[in-house]
Parts: sequence; C-alpha cells; structure tokens
Amino acid sequence: MKKKLVRVSVILFCSVALWVAVSLSDVFITTIRVPVHFTELPKYYALGYSSVREVDIEVKGRGWDLAKLVLGSAENFDISVHKRTGRRRYELNDLLKTNTWLTSSLQVLEISPSFIEYEVERVGSKRVGLIKNFKIEFKPGYGPSSVVKTTPGEVEIYGPAYLLQKIDSLKTESGELFDVAENVMMELNIETPEGITASEKTCTIEFEVQKIVDRTFENVLVETRNVPSSKELILFPGRINVVLRGGINRLGKFTNDSIKAYVDYWSALREEHGTTEAVIEVPPFIIHTNTIPNKLEYIIKQ
Repeated sequence: MKKKLVRVSVILFCSVALWVAVSLSDVFITTIRVPVHFTELPKYYALGYSSVREVDIEVKGRGWDLAKLVLGSAENFDISVHKRTGRRRYELNDLLKTNTWLTSSLQVLEISPSFIEYEVERVGSKRVGLIKNFKIEFKPGYGPSSVVKTTPGEVEIYGPAYLLQKIDSLKTESGELFDVAENVMMELNIETPEGITASEKTCTIEFEVQKIVDRTFENVLVETRNVPSSKELILFPGRINVVLRGGINRLGKFTNDSIKAYVDYWSALREEHGTTEAVIEVPPFIIHTNTIPNKLEYIIKQ
C-alpha cells in the first residue's frame, strides 16, 4: 500500500511539473512596477525633483522569462543623467536601451507614464536636531531620574535646496521599551527622507532610571524675598517639613540645603486672612508632593 502511494505521488508530481513546463513555454503579457533609479550624477550634485518615482511597464514574453522577472530580485528602471545638471525631460521609451534586463528577452509594449521630468541640483547642507521617536513604559515604582541624552544631539544633512528647506529635524527610528527598571543606553537608527543623507546613521540614547520613593526633609528654612528695606516679613513657623518624590539615589544625596523654600513679600500681600504658602524649588526629576504645614501665618513689621 505504501509503495503504491509513493508511486502515485511521483506520477502526480511529474505530471504537475510537466504541465508547468509546458505552460511556461507559452507567451504571456503582464505589467510590472519598478522604481526609477538615477545614475551618473555629477559630484556634489543630487536629484532635486522628479515627476516619476515608479513606472508601470507592460511586457510580453515567454512564461519562463516573466517568472524570472516577477520572482527574481527587484530591478530598477535606470536613467543616466550623463553628469548633466538642471531640469530635463525625456520620453521613457527612449531610455530603454540603458535597461537591457528588459529588452534582452522581453518585448516592452507600454510604459506608464510615458515621460519623465527631473532636475539635478547642487548639494547643500544644514544642521538639524534629532527627535526621539520611541515609547517608554516603566516598571511600577520606577521612573526617570535624568534627562534623555541623545548623542549626537544634532547632525549635518545633505541634499537639494528645496528638500533641505522643508526639514527642521530628523527622527530616530520608532521603538518601544516596557517594564524599564534600570538605566537605559541603546543605539537607534536615524531616519532620513528620500533624497537626503545625514552625517550620522545612528545615535545613542541614554538616561537614568531609579526606584521612586518619598522622603520627608524636616526643619527646612523658609526665606523671605523682595521685602522692602523699610519693612520686615515675619513667618510663623519659619521652618517647615517638605515631602519630595524622586529617584532613591538622587534623594539619598539631598540635604535641606538642596531645597529652596521662600515666600515672596508682594505675593503674601495679595493673600487673604494673613496666611500664605511657601514656594518650593527643587531640581528636575524631583517632585514636591507636600508641605507641612501648608499655610504659614505672617506679620509685617514697619
């Protein structure tokens, strides 16, 4: 039974192979879409404008040749600019001789669009910044404790003037980070628009991540500011407790002197009932969550 099944399978395979071989010997017509590629650009010049980026080509040929074309590696429709600058217009049929992969075994019936206009411009340059293009989700209880540093922060870009004037920045490749609980350093590709090249292809992104905790700083002195020389602003109490939230390592290095607490004289005058609130200044990535007491009484001595 098993031998019979194998024999039938071989016969079936050979029949299919023979049918495919016979079928692909016939002549067919199909349409392919290929990108336009410019060659022989002069030094320090680049393609500025092109009316066509892809062309649809209707071709006729044997099935074998068409199968190689469709299933093989992608080809380009090459256009040589012959190191000439400025704006040009050509009929695409007149450029077939530079694309021998089309004419050697196939017959080209039609090209759409039928013509192309392009312009070759001198390459210019400008410096632009990089925009981070990724999403970060921290592990519960963790968060950033430093700015996100991008190295380099700027890159030089090169290309035609009309493209350069449209670009103020470049983006890094998109990405996602999940459950982040430790310092991050990663390399990302820099995305460049078509027709533009950049001095750097990659950049490094790094930032610190720490466990987020709360810490209370007791007896922080409250300063008074902008008090006229003829007056005195007296606060009750003159010291407060300040609750901060931030990275455990950063908060561990903090002292009372790291916190600036003050009351502005003119702001206090605008408050009612003879009470005011202290302004708390802390470094970036540190959050002020509470002040005890929240309200301070004051008197003004002449």
